[in-house]
Amino acid sequence: MEPNEEAPPVTITVRGIELGRARPEIIVPLVGDDHEAVLEQAQRASETPSRVVEWRLDHFRSDHTDPAAHRAAVLETLPALRGALGPDRALLATLRTTAEGGQREISDRNLLLLLEELMTPRRAGVQALVDLVDIEASRAPQTVAQVVETADRSGVKVIVSHHDFESTPSEEERVAILRSQRRAGADLPKIAVTPQGPRDVLTLLSASLTVAEDNAGPHIALSMGPLGAVTRVAGETFASAATFATVGRASAPGQLAATDVAEVIEMLRP
Repeated sequence: MEPNEEAPPVTITVRGIELGRARPEIIVPLVGDDHEAVLEQAQRASETPSRVVEWRLDHFRSDHTDPAAHRAAVLETLPALRGALGPDRALLATLRTTAEGGQREISDRNLLLLLEELMTPRRAGVQALVDLVDIEASRAPQTVAQVVETADRSGVKVIVSHHDFESTPSEEERVAILRSQRRAGADLPKIAVTPQGPRDVLTLLSASLTVAEDNAGPHIALSMGPLGAVTRVAGETFASAATFATVGRASAPGQLAATDVAEVIEMLRP
């Protein structure tokens, strides 16, 4: 390599979609409560520029409070959802508790059972029906490690997330969080924080650039709420590999419509 020549970015690829190079991917959440609602939202998502769809499992089948019944319902809908998305869109599976900004309580053991079922291919020689799974960094370290191990074995990528719905930690803390998630086995570390003022947004963007300089792989860095909206469209400039946008109901504060996000991203491309 010539002096001053920058190393190419380290990226990850799911279903031919390269995360971490140039234009950030738009991830659309599906928050339907039942089979039909999820498939209807998937159809709407497929009509947007989004190439990654997040199935928010905590919103699904709220009538199933028993973890085994909920898991069975998820697995029953999964093949139809995979078929509806087609071969070129990636599927991210996420379940968040109320403390994590979600809708369902679940133990580490039951979460692990669910994610392992989702990541296990239906038969030998066939890839898993999900392409990525998300797990919160606040889960027990051994739970995170088991998810990472199963994902590696199944060819599935792992997002390890950190959410702060009250404040924005210091820039140093945010950098440390993203790096610790990578050490824990994350293919795609993610941090989402809540700004109290414009400078919190600036320091989030600065932390994202600092972590990108490690060139250890892609990450996601977002600031939530109206103040943080700029971070949802400026990922290419500030080195965040993906953003979240809606085709209806939002799954987190400050999400914008997917078509609007796509247009603004193109307008802001450096």
